[in-house]
Amino acid sequence: MKKQVLDILRNSLLIAAVASVSATHSVAQTSSDYNKRELLWQVLDQSRANDYVPVFFNIHFKDKTGQKAVQSHIDWYKTTHVDFVNVKYEYFPEIQAVSSKKDWKNIKSFAPETWEEQLNVIRQLKHELGHEALIIPTVFSPLRVLIQTAGAQLSSDRDGRRRIVEIIKQDPKAIKPALEAVTKSLVYYIREARKAGADGFYISSQGDDLEEFGGGVFVDVLKPYDRQLSDVAAEVAPFNILHICESGGHFTTKTFDDYLDYPGSIINPPLHNWEGKGLSLADISKLFRRPVLGGLNNRSQALKEGNLTALKAEVDEILKDAPANFIFGADDSVFNDVDQELLRKLVDYIHTWRQTHKK
Repeated sequence: MKKQVLDILRNSLLIAAVASVSATHSVAQTSSDYNKRELLWQVLDQSRANDYVPVFFNIHFKDKTGQKAVQSHIDWYKTTHVDFVNVKYEYFPEIQAVSSKKDWKNIKSFAPETWEEQLNVIRQLKHELGHEALIIPTVFSPLRVLIQTAGAQLSSDRDGRRRIVEIIKQDPKAIKPALEAVTKSLVYYIREARKAGADGFYISSQGDDLEEFGGGVFVDVLKPYDRQLSDVAAEVAPFNILHICESGGHFTTKTFDDYLDYPGSIINPPLHNWEGKGLSLADISKLFRRPVLGGLNNRSQALKEGNLTALKAEVDEILKDAPANFIFGADDSVFNDVDQELLRKLVDYIHTWRQTHKK
């Protein structure tokens, strides 16, 4: 019953948002009739299929702050023709060293000025592109940011991460005060980013940590903080993506049970890292009762090799069975050195696929 009530409330909000666009425009769905903001809103209207297929691919930009970061985002958006601006920002907090479980209580919330550089990037992107595209910053999970804060700032620092994970595993409940402090800072960032011009958020729940912290640890210790970010994003912004991040191949069809009560306009699930048989895009859309973003393996060999013909064949297989309301994308970020001109050709092919492949 609780899930049904949540579904009704979420759908009512989405219908109202979509209606605000539809009230002043015709029902055509082409990029020439609408700007990309409106085309994204149409995906949320599950009463009809979106003939124009929006696309989202992202990378981790080399430049993290300042005008170079702003320009990197603008160049990516304009070169690749993707349909919204994902403000990809890896926040590296000041390290608050943790050497034993007793140190978790010493982790403090971050000062408000910590976020100012990132907020300035959002403000400038809103100014440059906000009239035509949604501005959607990424927000990483409290657990990921906590591990960074404790000393393993880079994903490549496997030894550092392993050391911190072992400390957490000694007494998972001991990290609650630290998670509380980090979550408080991330909630502050979400609220300020919305004021700075964000239309919504790409909330990254770190599913790839489930190998170490699955089951009761996730539900009892991690989820209350993880879910809080999605709750706040849904409270302040109209268009949010729940990205369930996974890279270790330990998902099962039961894993999603822990995420079904999360809010979010769109679900971006892992489709290529499963134990045993996985779920299709249509299965996941039906399970979550909302549109899905995804389809392509972000480590596709054809993408790595720059083989456009093979990529189009992959797209054909994905789109022929994709849900009616759908955003084409990948499980996660693609190769940083991806050929952006190649990606643009692929994106253009996807945009009109449902128009050119009508039966």
